[in-house]
Amino acid sequence: MPRQVHKVVQNTLIAAGGLLAALLVLEVGARLLPSPFEGPPNPAEVCWSQLGWRGRPNFETTVATGDCVHDLRLNSAGMHDGEHQQAKPPDTFRILVLGDSFVRAHQVDEADTSHQVLENLLNQGGVPGGNEDRPLHYEVISGGVDAWGTGQQLLYYRSEGRLYQPDLVLLMFYIGNDVKDNLPGRGLTLDGKNCYMPFFVLCGDGLDVDPWLSAPGFQPPIGECSRAQKTALSILGRIHRWSRLYTQIEPVFAVNHANVAALDFYIGDNETFDYALQLTLDLVEQRHQEVTEDGAQFRVVLISPSDLITFVRMDANEREAVYQEMPALRRAEEIAPPNQMLAETMAQDGIMVLDLLPIFSQHIDDTGGGELHFPDDNHWNAAGNHLVGEAIYQWLQETREW
Repeated sequence: MPRQVHKVVQNTLIAAGGLLAALLVLEVGARLLPSPFEGPPNPAEVCWSQLGWRGRPNFETTVATGDCVHDLRLNSAGMHDGEHQQAKPPDTFRILVLGDSFVRAHQVDEADTSHQVLENLLNQGGVPGGNEDRPLHYEVISGGVDAWGTGQQLLYYRSEGRLYQPDLVLLMFYIGNDVKDNLPGRGLTLDGKNCYMPFFVLCGDGLDVDPWLSAPGFQPPIGECSRAQKTALSILGRIHRWSRLYTQIEPVFAVNHANVAALDFYIGDNETFDYALQLTLDLVEQRHQEVTEDGAQFRVVLISPSDLITFVRMDANEREAVYQEMPALRRAEEIAPPNQMLAETMAQDGIMVLDLLPIFSQHIDDTGGGELHFPDDNHWNAAGNHLVGEAIYQWLQETREW
């Protein structure tokens, strides 16, 4: 090697070594500083690289929602459920329920969650199956964590949910925020550090089935696919998970991430929402495909926000008052409501769908307005959870395919 080239290489290595040493010193120093993201504790969640976050295993606390006070306990998988061994016992039919806070239902006792109500009904009344000597036992497994989007639920199914060998997978799709929750850049602050979810991207007209990692300070792609960009984000995302220095400087490079609202179903003219909706539908179809390839059935249960239930039940005068406040909502007179649009779109892909909105509306008519949601929380109360468990049970009775 010529002396001049040797000197250049030597100087480059010395510079690189000096830079690395400086970064290590800064990293040590950063670990001694308070986090810039200290805020209200979120002890029920733990950061999990494959999912972004998940329930903290064996977590226990007391929860008060309205007048409902109960002891909350998450199982060893971090779910609001009893324990389930991964190996499926003989003569057992398993249903895996995937979703967000409506599936976790930490606002009520575990015995009052919709998945436990469904399991009890199946084992009491049954859906035909098994044989006279050894009746079929039903096991309903909760796979729901607060703030999970459809993409995180897909990742959970791939990494853990399918290991339970479910015979049926129910996706509990919340119309209120499941679309926006699939946009990149979402995270929770856990233990003084932002924990970001892996996210999916539409590449041209198709879904990139392998997730991307978030890297704070870099605008995540929406509708673009570059291998170089994905590689860079992957490296930086892994560094962020480890580095406290990155955490300290993160606020300096904060970017405003794209966001949408449930009202965009009606308002229209929002390219970001259109992208998020198509991404979400593709993620549902991808789940359908992977569950079917595993030899299980796949179905969707549509959950409407309480505000949407109220809106679709309004008479003409009540709606006109709403339109006066929000003129953009007049488009609701020209298009199908979101629950109907989603149900029809998924049905076209061969997915069986249960829409809970008509069931909730009928219950309100039958009971003269019986409350199904916590007033300030908007999640189901015990009565709402029982209604959902009973509705799914009746649906399975009427449409059984096993």
